[in-house]
Amino acid sequence: MAAIHSLLIILTSFLAQTDQITDVPLKQEPARYEIEAPPIAVIGIPVGQVTLRALKLDGTIDTEFSGHPKQIIGLELWVRDVDTALPPFENGVLELKTDLAQNQKVFITADTIVVDPDIRGTATVVVYRISRWLSLLPPIIAVILAIWFRNIILALLVSIWLGAVILAHGNLFLGFVHTLDTFVIHEIVEPGSSSYSHMMIILFTMFLGAMVGVMSAGGGTAALVNRLSRYSTKREHSQLMTWFLGLVVFFDDYANSLLVGTSMRPFTDRMKVSREKLAFLVDSTAAPVSGIAIISTWVGVEIGYIADTYSSLGISEDYYTTFLYSLPYRFYPLHLLAFVWLVAYLGNDYGPMLKAETRAIAFNQLVRPGRFNVVEAELGSDNGELARRQLLRNALIPLSVLLGLAMIGLWWTGTIEIDRLNLERLEEGKPLLDQSMSKILEHASPNRVLLISSFLASISAVASCSFTKALSLNECVEAWSAGAKSMFLAILILVLAWAVATVCDENHLNTAGVLVELLSGSLSPNWMPTITFLLAAAVSFATGSSWSTMGLLMPLAISLTYSLLVPLNEADPNHHLMLGTIGGVLAGAIFGDHCSPISDTTVLSSAASGSDHLDHVLTQMPYALTVATVSVVFGYIPVGFGIQPYILLPVGLVVLFLILQFYGKSAEAEAQKLLDAGVRAEDFNLSEDHEADEAGITDTNESDSEGDPESAEESVEEA
Repeated sequence: MAAIHSLLIILTSFLAQTDQITDVPLKQEPARYEIEAPPIAVIGIPVGQVTLRALKLDGTIDTEFSGHPKQIIGLELWVRDVDTALPPFENGVLELKTDLAQNQKVFITADTIVVDPDIRGTATVVVYRISRWLSLLPPIIAVILAIWFRNIILALLVSIWLGAVILAHGNLFLGFVHTLDTFVIHEIVEPGSSSYSHMMIILFTMFLGAMVGVMSAGGGTAALVNRLSRYSTKREHSQLMTWFLGLVVFFDDYANSLLVGTSMRPFTDRMKVSREKLAFLVDSTAAPVSGIAIISTWVGVEIGYIADTYSSLGISEDYYTTFLYSLPYRFYPLHLLAFVWLVAYLGNDYGPMLKAETRAIAFNQLVRPGRFNVVEAELGSDNGELARRQLLRNALIPLSVLLGLAMIGLWWTGTIEIDRLNLERLEEGKPLLDQSMSKILEHASPNRVLLISSFLASISAVASCSFTKALSLNECVEAWSAGAKSMFLAILILVLAWAVATVCDENHLNTAGVLVELLSGSLSPNWMPTITFLLAAAVSFATGSSWSTMGLLMPLAISLTYSLLVPLNEADPNHHLMLGTIGGVLAGAIFGDHCSPISDTTVLSSAASGSDHLDHVLTQMPYALTVATVSVVFGYIPVGFGIQPYILLPVGLVVLFLILQFYGKSAEAEAQKLLDAGVRAEDFNLSEDHEADEAGITDTNESDSEGDPESAEESVEEA
């Protein structure tokens, strides 16, 4: 019995030990693959790039592996709308890229990308996939709330928060935190960026406000207005001068908006031109003239997009020549510049702009009552009340310093960059770059130049007013500080607009990619100029950026048009449909940018002009839509069927003239009717507010009511 008992004990111990051995998990092998994919993808929308790497056991890349894994789950490659097998690894690496020029797209089709799922060294990566309609919500909500509440800051903040909530898997609190500590803050500090372009734009906007504050307080602005008033006694003259100055500052749209708006604002105020009208004049000459000028900061970017796309298609062509040939096909900016001149010359307006102009003439209300004026200096100094002497030099010196240093700086930075690139190209045996003006501006650093120029211009304003005894040094510093602070609201709107654009970019919600995928398809080549114009306008309106729109759509539009022309044996790089498509993309990007409340150039134009931002957008939009409609009907549609732009441009100009002549009305005549009828300013503004309420628009800024308390309370309850 003892022996049997001992045997049972030994057997039990052995079995227990066996159970413990089987409970020990097998050692997990290291992953044999590495997956690099975007953490967020939109369902049914191609992603930019996915990279797979084969690894050795020590974690280094297995450069000897050049075959196929057994299975890859969650990735698809489509070439020319056909589901294609994934290519093999090359030297241990497989790069899958979306190339719109080659009609090649990479899709993530599952929430988890898996390589070789049946082996212990499998590699996985989780991708958060969202519905394509969710990616469209933030820009749509921003526009709806801006129009409904007439408060652009609230609309932008809600839009950013909504996008952050979507990206945070629906977590409301985490979306709120990311709104502030990720999207808003990152737009200012730009982590990982070496250019700091956003911070430069913020600073040169503040320095420009400081310069204007010193000029105004020192009496320089008043002296400039008095001198200009000798040569211009009509409202039309002041508007034509604004238009002409916008054509002169053709080299950069940012510089154009800020310089023209701040320079002409006191003069147009004297002529009773509404701030909304001034903002329209400034905004409608800045980007259009920079986009079509043969020498500007835009030219290098536009030619670069054309060159990259043509090179990918194997087209050998002088890209600058193609750029020049495409200029007549940019119907919207060309028609818009002519339309601005017609509006200024004829003195006729319509829509919300007519009401704004009538209000300014009849009641001397340059800004709609209840709207916050974003750039009025806190010194009450537009009339030079603090100045002991009103000298013209106190305005001309800082303006000359600003414009002169900007031109010199662009030439200097562009030349230095070309010299640096030529040294590298010389070592590599490549042909050197010529130092033509177009090449110099292409490689210049406009943000850096404007930062330094605006700062030195503001300092020169302080020095001029101080040396001429117009202001004491302490008064100059106070005016400098007040002018810089007056730009705070404009900068806040600008930062929030950048944040909305980041939420919608290709690394997050990919709003532009969704629009392109939804709106592009098999089309007749004759309709490509029209389709590309409308598609570019939609993308630019949703993203608020004309440059990113051009970068996204140029490869797609050019390659699609080229592929449609190849079967017709008409694949000429300078074919009228190719040029019309290029012009349509560039013009549509500017049109959408003009109508978008989240566009940075629109924000800067309203800030420099002293207009409420949303009022500027709402008054400018009917004019932009008019010019865009004429550009489509009398431009892009007929040019797609072979009619030359040199015939269409004059026709469009005549149509715009007829619209203003017979549909527009003279604001001076309308103002005189109001005065003759004895209409008070309060009654006129109340009628405007009543019309807005009937349209379903609530003005959150107008809290004061001149009517009886009961009606005010009822209107608040209805809102």
